[in-house]
Amino acid sequence: MTQASVIAAVSAISLLPVAAPQVVAGDGTARLLEEITVTARKREEGLQDAPIAISAFTGDSLAYRGVTNIGQIAEFTPNLTFQNNPSFGGSSNAAAVYLRGVGQKEFLPTTEPGVGIYVDGVYIARSVGAIFDLIDIERVEVLRGPQGILFGRNTIGGAISLTTRKPTETLGGSASLTLGEDSRADFKGTVNLPLGDKLYSSLSLASFNRDGYVTREDGIDLGDDDTLTGRLALRWLPSDQLTLDLAVDMTRDRENGPAFTLADINFGNPVDPNTPPMVVINNVGANLAAGGPAVPCAVPGMAFNPAVPGCYDKRYIQGDDFNAGTAPAFSDMDLWGASLSAAWAISDGLELRSITAVRDLDSEFSRDGDHSPLLISQFFDSLEQQQFTQELQLLASSDRLNWILGLYYFEEDGDNINLLDFVVSSFRSGGRFDNEAKAVYGQLTYDLSDKLSATLGVRYTEEDKGFLPDQIIFDNPFQGSGDPQLDAPFLAAGERVLPFISKTVTVRETTPMVNLAYRLTGQLMAYASYSEGFKSGGFTQRVFPPLVAGFTAPAGTPDIDLIPTYEPEFVEVYELGLKYASSDRRLTINAAVFHTDYQDLQVQVFTSVAPVTENAASASIDGFELETQWVPGGGWVLNLGVGYLDAGYDELDEAVTLFPVHNDFERVSEWSWSGAASKEFSLKSGGAVVARMDWSYRSEFFNDSFNTPEIAQDAYSVLNASVAWSSADEAHRITFGATNLSGEEYLVTGVAGDAFQSREVIYARPTEWYLVYGFSF
Repeated sequence: MTQASVIAAVSAISLLPVAAPQVVAGDGTARLLEEITVTARKREEGLQDAPIAISAFTGDSLAYRGVTNIGQIAEFTPNLTFQNNPSFGGSSNAAAVYLRGVGQKEFLPTTEPGVGIYVDGVYIARSVGAIFDLIDIERVEVLRGPQGILFGRNTIGGAISLTTRKPTETLGGSASLTLGEDSRADFKGTVNLPLGDKLYSSLSLASFNRDGYVTREDGIDLGDDDTLTGRLALRWLPSDQLTLDLAVDMTRDRENGPAFTLADINFGNPVDPNTPPMVVINNVGANLAAGGPAVPCAVPGMAFNPAVPGCYDKRYIQGDDFNAGTAPAFSDMDLWGASLSAAWAISDGLELRSITAVRDLDSEFSRDGDHSPLLISQFFDSLEQQQFTQELQLLASSDRLNWILGLYYFEEDGDNINLLDFVVSSFRSGGRFDNEAKAVYGQLTYDLSDKLSATLGVRYTEEDKGFLPDQIIFDNPFQGSGDPQLDAPFLAAGERVLPFISKTVTVRETTPMVNLAYRLTGQLMAYASYSEGFKSGGFTQRVFPPLVAGFTAPAGTPDIDLIPTYEPEFVEVYELGLKYASSDRRLTINAAVFHTDYQDLQVQVFTSVAPVTENAASASIDGFELETQWVPGGGWVLNLGVGYLDAGYDELDEAVTLFPVHNDFERVSEWSWSGAASKEFSLKSGGAVVARMDWSYRSEFFNDSFNTPEIAQDAYSVLNASVAWSSADEAHRITFGATNLSGEEYLVTGVAGDAFQSREVIYARPTEWYLVYGFSF
């Protein structure tokens, strides 16, 4: 179906309810007037009563918008960036999340995210596999600003908390089938089954299947979806005081990898494009790789020489839906987890909670980084990770005082093996990692009066992070050529890239927060807060050329010091906020302004073949968010969201970063807007029809710290639309919709591999239609 026909179909169906004589205007939106319950402060409270910046969405409202995975919430959440960013790997599920300009784009296990993702209170440590498909979700909360007191490590930008539906005593279930463009066929099914008077269960299964939208010369379609996921939950109520929740989840991906295409080739030096070109890379040919004479890869007035088939040049730039790569392309992942939560009401106002969880990740992914039949840069990764977490919480509440004390323990270990085939060398990077973190925390809220409350919190964290590099050179095609740069002794086959010894770094940090909330009227609350947070340091595991004392490192450098590390980064955030809800709850307005003092930024830069992370900057971020919902009646619902960020470096070590202080932050837009309008029509038959439009806008942003223009994204907007019919008993629902109605061509992410000159991008899918049938019982 063409873009024009999709637009015409959606527009025509959207108009049908207005013209059809059996339709009468009604108001079935009363359910939207119920306040969302959130647990951002580890206790249930209304969204409008929590004095922090939160965006919250129920599972039903996300389904209403056509959202199928957690990454899509960035379209309507101010100041949130949520990309699927494989970076220099080939995973088709790798989360790069930024909140208020703070985040992390890298999937490597020796780096940490800046925004924490949690499922039922369980921290998801690795970004691979963190773009969750939404099945059986009760709500999603996006918490802005440092959340380290109650959520812990690596939440300096904020946290995204997913809460699943718990089994109940009622027999019921639901199922849905989605069909769409590119042979899309998604199935979801959930059943809630009571097993006894006090033992309940639920089982959810889903499969997501869709063809890719970028085709390689060998017929492999990139950007496809082949996912199977499921979740089993049990709830046992052995007494009125004790609740036990056990959940087991699994996800299986078997896909061809991300839909990368080649956007450009940098024919200059990898660091400075104004210097002469790199002869070795620009004159790649079978003869040169074998040590023969160089041949000219370009002729006057042309970007390439068609007479020389072995050159890497712009003949391989094939557009936004074709890829000339030939290296293996796949993304396989097996992920499972189990958690046991216990809540014991010791007495009125005193409760003890425990959350115990394990998770296991096993993934392999591979892709062609040069997008050509030549061997310039090809990547393979094997990532295995296991984690265990245990948290204890003691909560108390009285008329004026609420408090929580907590203990937290986290450990993980695993292996990340990177096999890299480059024109200058083939070698293994990566190694084994093991991390341990312990924390104790407390937070109390005291009502100083009926209108004024104060909250104080503090957390102490100890972390030990270990890394054992297992990196060795397999082959050097220039060995024996006599080239002074490429035939150095430390580049020979069998040489270590980093010493094969284990290194440990230790972090000890205390982070505080303070919050004052004042109820100006029954409908309006104001709050002010100060909070601190930190993101762990780590190791630079991608290293090339090898670090060798006396050659690429100062003579006499101990082996342990050849393994590069970087320190934690820190933020201090000052925030003012307002929350308003009209007496009938038809109008809600939430707003916040903030200032972030950002120190010891972990900046990823290219100083050689591989990207390196350095603490090389300090910065300031100012901004605001505004979110409002208006339910005026007559079936109408209107939403508006606005985010603004003014992020800039205050100080920068340009000798290290190799880019100037006036560069923009990467992956962060100055403005983010979203709007939605829906109209519900009640049918005389008892059913209802809902027509909905969703619009989002992002101002321009860069996809790397160098602000490489070839992978930058201009300002863009996206328009989605849907029309849904539901039966009188709401047991049946049919939805027809389309995404990206205007056919906007915009980037999901971009990677500048300047060491080997390729600039790679992933475009979003074009205009696509979908049809959903769902029923419940």
